[in-house]
Amino acid sequence: MADYYLGLDCSSKGVHGTIINQNGELQETIKWVSPIKDFEARFIAFLTKFYEELGIIIERYVPLWVAVEAPIFIQNPRTTMQIASVVYTTKFLCSLHDLECVLVQNKTWKKYTVGKGNASKSDILEYANLLWETSFLEQDWADAACVALWYKNQLEGENI
Repeated sequence: MADYYLGLDCSSKGVHGTIINQNGELQETIKWVSPIKDFEARFIAFLTKFYEELGIIIERYVPLWVAVEAPIFIQNPRTTMQIASVVYTTKFLCSLHDLECVLVQNKTWKKYTVGKGNASKSDILEYANLLWETSFLEQDWADAACVALWYKNQLEGENI
């Protein structure tokens, strides 16, 4: 039985997920978003979709290991609080599906995947596109893929 790793990248607009297998091969990219303008209504809409579709994902990818990028501080306090709300709700919804969901700091996963803790968005996208021989259509999927790779390597004892 193969292991699968779901990396999640959260924002105030939604959640992006990328699944890799035990060989580090890209399996799927998924996103949960909503066009609703108001954050509180949008939050409920896309996280409800996340919860419902996570059940389907769990059936396809067994066993599934989940890691989410921890909330980061943004200059705008409102956005910081919104992102933190999405991250911790995502973690909670994973637990409702009996999935452990670990948090990883962005500097940590960047250091152990891209090679530098202060990697820029373009550094990450370039690295991810080369590693997975693809062109990620959205930056957030590249971030999520790297989070999944970090967790895979962490569980295998390679992030030392």
